[in-house]
Amino acid sequence: MTQTDELLFKKAEKAILTNKLYLKEDMSRELVNTFVHIPKNKFAPIFRKFTGKSFPAYVNSLRMAHAAELLKQHPEYKIESIALECGITVAQTFYRLFKAEFGITPSAFKRQYAK
Repeated sequence: MTQTDELLFKKAEKAILTNKLYLKEDMSRELVNTFVHIPKNKFAPIFRKFTGKSFPAYVNSLRMAHAAELLKQHPEYKIESIALECGITVAQTFYRLFKAEFGITPSAFKRQYAK
């Protein structure tokens, strides 16, 4: 990896975080490329190098961090609504990703912080 690759990643990450692209249901490489062009053959390796995760896993970890904050700050929100807010339209997918990220279900997480 070169300094150019690191610069491309930093620009992509800034675009993703600043514009909250990770919350969009249609989050994709193409969407990121509308902000910063990363050659197709470099996209996946750059994200793996600088995040230690695949691009989809990186996006999902950002989504789950956002979901956890929403569950803490707004225990009155329905879990399905939080899933949609995080760009995930299938509740089962949200539950699976959340449990993989935090080791507990969103409902258990919500109860833990409702106290």
